[in-house]
Amino acid sequence: MQRPIEQPIGSPAERLDTPALLVDIARLEAAAAELAAPCRIEAWVHNTPAIARRQLAVAGGNAVGIAVRGVAEAEFFAAAGCQDIRILRPLVTEASRQRAARLARQVRIVAAEDGIPLAGADSLTVAVSVSARVTSTPEPGRAITDCGQKAIGRDFGEPRVLGRGGCRASAGSAEHGTLTFAPDDPGFAIGDWLQLAPADVATVFALHDFAYGIADGRLAAVWRVSGRGMFQ
Repeated sequence: MQRPIEQPIGSPAERLDTPALLVDIARLEAAAAELAAPCRIEAWVHNTPAIARRQLAVAGGNAVGIAVRGVAEAEFFAAAGCQDIRILRPLVTEASRQRAARLARQVRIVAAEDGIPLAGADSLTVAVSVSARVTSTPEPGRAITDCGQKAIGRDFGEPRVLGRGGCRASAGSAEHGTLTFAPDDPGFAIGDWLQLAPADVATVFALHDFAYGIADGRLAAVWRVSGRGMFQ
């Protein structure tokens, strides 16, 4: 299992070893505050109780509860304190129905379409990035980073570099990414720090054991992505 990056709270985000999954807390809360009522937050996207609790608290009465994919995730979030949970995947086996029935004695479980809109990855996209560093500059117009497919994924598209619209990013291999840019672009130097926006937020959370809450460019919280891998 990945170990949390050891930096004291208040450290600049740039001091975290890369690649690291970053969540901008102000943007996360702003997105949650704008959710329309009623809605159900798709907690399966991040599988992180600390993020779910923050979303629910900020959304207030606009969010009636959360949504997960399967019974295992429902059991996990119920143990983390969520009281109203919709299971998105049909309960097609007797074992899953029995587990859901047992869980329903403790919290409210919805196992069918209830007409309440879902707030999913879109409410997280603006807040999530993966930090990276340039590890080499092999030729003009090209640089290599330490953020590859294992850190950011590429199944739903390539990442993009925040703040560098003229630069194209690619999670080319398992361990490394590639940056390409025009010859007249200032380019990058070895050790430069940058942030990459993933093409799919759910994928990137499935790849990391920890997410780092960032406030005003500094480390404010370390959150375990403790629900990842609960597919049943």
